[in-house]
Amino acid sequence: MVELRRELGLKEVVATVVTSVIGGGLFLTTIQIQEKIAVGSGVIFSYIIAAIPALFIALCYAVLSSAMPSSGGEYVFISRIVDPFIGFIVTWSRWFAMIAVIAAMSVGDISILNHLFKIIHLDNISVVVSTNIQIIAIILVILFLFVNYRGVKLYGRIQTIMFVLLMIGLSLLIIFGLPHVNLSNLNASFNPDLSLIVQASSLIFFSYIGFSAITDAGDEVKNAEKTLPLGIIISIFTIALVYILVAIIVYGSMSPNFYSSYNFATGSVADVAATFLPFIIAVFVAFAGSIAIISDINPTILSTSRLSYAWAKDKIVPEKLAELNRYNVPKWTLLINAIMAISIILLAKAFIQAVMMINMAVLLIFITISITALILPYKHPEIYKKAKFKIKAIPIIGLIGLISSSLFLIFILRLPDAMSGFLFLLVWIVIGSIVYIYTQEKHQLHWRLQKQQRKEKEDADKELIKDLINTEKDMVVKKKKR
Repeated sequence: MVELRRELGLKEVVATVVTSVIGGGLFLTTIQIQEKIAVGSGVIFSYIIAAIPALFIALCYAVLSSAMPSSGGEYVFISRIVDPFIGFIVTWSRWFAMIAVIAAMSVGDISILNHLFKIIHLDNISVVVSTNIQIIAIILVILFLFVNYRGVKLYGRIQTIMFVLLMIGLSLLIIFGLPHVNLSNLNASFNPDLSLIVQASSLIFFSYIGFSAITDAGDEVKNAEKTLPLGIIISIFTIALVYILVAIIVYGSMSPNFYSSYNFATGSVADVAATFLPFIIAVFVAFAGSIAIISDINPTILSTSRLSYAWAKDKIVPEKLAELNRYNVPKWTLLINAIMAISIILLAKAFIQAVMMINMAVLLIFITISITALILPYKHPEIYKKAKFKIKAIPIIGLIGLISSSLFLIFILRLPDAMSGFLFLLVWIVIGSIVYIYTQEKHQLHWRLQKQQRKEKEDADKELIKDLINTEKDMVVKKKKR
């Protein structure tokens, strides 16, 4: 039987996590957040607040991926530890959200490219790009579909190259940008309203969500029990530090006049950085911004295809979707996910409008993952025992992740226009429930059978122990009578 190949090492894991997280959240949302919630330089604290639950949830993923490294990681974690239906329905929501991410990043990258062309005074090309956003975005999706189709070895090489280019660009931004930071600029734009800062952090939380993507490729990671948790932990600390430093540089360089006149609705970090960085550095930072968003597409295609591959192996969706090509990757799930992403591109072009719906779906799965980590040592100690990365306080970490994710979800639901996204998510969950129920005769029987067999064995063991105790008591009574 053809199986997935273990060809991803620690550097590919770190490259996947960092590049799948650092993208539109850094280069677009850092600026465009002001259009939704005017927190000014308070966005720095929003990134710090958003990093707290991200860290705790990342630790939950680290433990779970160490105990159960497999394709479709989140689905496997939740379905085996909590409940099969819950495992499917929350990952069904996340699957659509991640496909929306593919579309949003493909479109979002075009705006960063436009800023790059403007910086190097290629306005004619910028106009051509602006009028063909959807076509270029579709080309990007097809390009990374091809990369994924050719196998994880090529995927790993491409992702590592993009990771190196991204980190060089960010390093240049930080090194050349820090001297331009002025504390008076930070104070001038700072909005001290704590409720707005927290609301902004719930939207900015989108900037941290990509770290879970690599867990869906657990069957393709070398020594996954150790490599996955180590890669996740290294990455999340690196990402949080980069976000905070870049936010400080961007808002610390904005004079009050610049801040009051800047168009945040269409702005980006690259666009602002071009006003104070040397020309060559500014060009490379804008290029790195394009790489950052493009590099989100590759791992998200990988992740979504492995998620639907795991459903197919459990027979929730047609088993045909688990079929692998000659490069040992699931060809049909790759194709279907790319078609859906292209369909979303054709229906919607705005990047920031997709954020709330995506956040809701991801927060829903983070809540469930936190519960999974919380109950793992108690409900399935035999699985927890297998983990090579253990944390004694994992129930507490899971509880904090659960509470913080739930609070973020509440804040998102209170944002303007959030309800339409929430209703769409509910409709999508209903559709997923229908799919699950319709196919349950094919897939749910083994879950029921295992549960029934386990219960029957437990009951039989209890009866046996009870009979042994009664027999022992009878023997003691007989001895006393003699």
